[in-house]
Amino acid sequence: MNNMQLFFKHSVTWLFFVGASLTLFGCGDAASKKMPEEIAYEFVEAIYNQKDFKIIQSHASDKLTGLIGHYRTVNMIQRHVMDLRLDSATIKISDVGGDFFRKSKKNTKIELHIRGQWNGGLVADDRFLTMTWEGKRWKVLKISKS
Repeated sequence: MNNMQLFFKHSVTWLFFVGASLTLFGCGDAASKKMPEEIAYEFVEAIYNQKDFKIIQSHASDKLTGLIGHYRTVNMIQRHVMDLRLDSATIKISDVGGDFFRKSKKNTKIELHIRGQWNGGLVADDRFLTMTWEGKRWKVLKISKS
């Protein structure tokens, strides 16, 4: 083999190795690429609009999953975990704490403005979701009114 063929062979091998590595290790699942505010929004959306228990559990930290599992239904989660009952809601991200570029994996607090109908009346309130980096993705650790 001459030098050009050897160079080409090594280049193709190297490109194949890099491509395979990125495919296997660089991508991760979709949730691992989401920002904490996206996960917080999806969590609340699953509680009030989708009413999807599996999504709620998947976005909850290990600590919060136990509490959510205890209540078993979305209505009970609204009543006891969120302390805000609604038939449906519009959700807006009001504020995101933490570093601007989300480079650190420190806990961060997300403020959500939640507005919706309950028993024929309009209800509006804020909730603060503390997000934690757990299992290579952001998850909801704590929910509070302030």
